[in-house]
Amino acid sequence: MSHILIFLLVIAVTKSEGNISTCNGFTANFHLKSITGSWQVVAIIPEKLFPDKDVACFKVEFSETDEGGLRWLVNKTLNLPQKMNLENIKGPIVRQRYHSDHPFDVWSKSVEGVNGCFQQVLSLDTDKSDLYKAVTHDAMMQLHQLDAADGSEPFLVQMLWGKMIAAVIYRRQPGVTQDQLKPVFELMSKLRGPQRVPRICEQQLHDFLVRRHS
Repeated sequence: MSHILIFLLVIAVTKSEGNISTCNGFTANFHLKSITGSWQVVAIIPEKLFPDKDVACFKVEFSETDEGGLRWLVNKTLNLPQKMNLENIKGPIVRQRYHSDHPFDVWSKSVEGVNGCFQQVLSLDTDKSDLYKAVTHDAMMQLHQLDAADGSEPFLVQMLWGKMIAAVIYRRQPGVTQDQLKPVFELMSKLRGPQRVPRICEQQLHDFLVRRHS
């Protein structure tokens, strides 16, 4: 399995307890239009089940669409195992394009009344015309924008309710230190209780894959 696909599988396997469908009601500092474009994964906050493996740095593009754009995508997609019910999908939709040796998109709909809260709708392999693994997911995420305490580049924090990753941390440019991550760690601890120490990605995904297969 490609290392990057671990992230898709983690996002798709969420806990079922609690108010997960509304992101526990957390209020996020989040404005969709200001987060569009390319971001670099610089670190994660792992859960207890996260494997003892290096974390690769990679690029993710965020873009905005709506139910019409998603409906167009589904209608042109071939080999759908079943028709998707799009009647209940309203409002803004976020697309995340994961750049890897096997690129894929993840589409998530906004949850009404909870800023920054999104529910995953589907994932799509960009090289094919069928749904990734021919399934849809209900995974939740919440996006938080956070300033760096030292005045350096701000963070985009993707809070997850998965079994292996609590949060994925992005910046516009690669590179971060544990000291710079303190505001993210404090935010996560305030909202979710005690957290494990963030794990900083060590190298770009391409270099990681070359090293792994050499």
